[in-house]
Amino acid sequence: MDLQERLANGTFVPGGQLPSEPFLAQEYGVAYMTIRRAITTLVEQGLIYRVRGRGTFVAEPPSLDRHPSIGLLLLRNWHSIDPFYFPPLVTGFVDCAQALGYQVHLADRSEPLLELLRFHELHVRAVACVILEHDDLKDADDLLDRGVMVVAINNYGGLRRVTSVSPDNRKGSYEATNAMIQLGHKDFAFLAGPKLNLDAIERRKGYEAALKEAGATIRSSVILETGFLEVGGYEQAGELLKRGVLPTAIVAVSDLPAIGMMKRLQEASIRVPEDVSIFGFGDFRLTAYMNPALTTVRMPLEEIGRRAVEALIAQNRGGRIDTVKLDCPIVWRESVAAPSR
Repeated sequence: MDLQERLANGTFVPGGQLPSEPFLAQEYGVAYMTIRRAITTLVEQGLIYRVRGRGTFVAEPPSLDRHPSIGLLLLRNWHSIDPFYFPPLVTGFVDCAQALGYQVHLADRSEPLLELLRFHELHVRAVACVILEHDDLKDADDLLDRGVMVVAINNYGGLRRVTSVSPDNRKGSYEATNAMIQLGHKDFAFLAGPKLNLDAIERRKGYEAALKEAGATIRSSVILETGFLEVGGYEQAGELLKRGVLPTAIVAVSDLPAIGMMKRLQEASIRVPEDVSIFGFGDFRLTAYMNPALTTVRMPLEEIGRRAVEALIAQNRGGRIDTVKLDCPIVWRESVAAPSR
């Protein structure tokens, strides 16, 4: 009798611990790696789960219809570190799940192991994980090891087969930069985000791809490390002013450093967009109320939350949604114009 049959007939009961892999290899008279692969397959099917340092256990039947709840795993202190990125994403996720009749459990990474175990205790068998850096992959893998279905919000770059839902950061940044090129700009600056942040990496690649494609028409390009906050843009504007030669086009990794950059340039009597054009990324709600209103790239955060819910439910029902990349359209306002010099 194979392992799957023993799980099906109740030889191994939900919550019970399986014998060790060496013991099972000896019992079945097969190589250890054969049992190892079989266990991994059963984990991926959601029939069992691993707990590091404790062993392998039988999962509850992974049915959202029996336990109508799903989880969303966020960053530590998510509600305070970015008041523009996370709230609409969470709103889209929660509203969609509740409209479809599911309970939502939110958790963050302040105590990762405790949060993952809490999901298990609440019979949360499907979780969307926000992935902003490669280190975040560990939490998604830990959930998979426990037999939990996972959808990644942002690209999953691990070794497992995981559906992801993400904004098309590279394309959005490429199109913003290319729009500046088409207006005639030749001297550029890019306000870069944190070096390990996956969104920031993709947006920089989009910027660089557009400049490379334009080739010899580009005279200059400078990368300014601003991070995602207003203060980074403000401080780097001061450095630009010290150099004495300003680019005519600035493409930002996020709306917030773009706003900081705009404020400092205006304090120095540099006009936006007459002297310098500035392009944001995000379309956060305050951008329409700046003076001038910020031209930007819209990140569909609520839709990302909704699509993550749909992917979790489809996966539970035996389907699988391919990785989804959502368009990030340009929102034209007042901070971008053709160069005057």
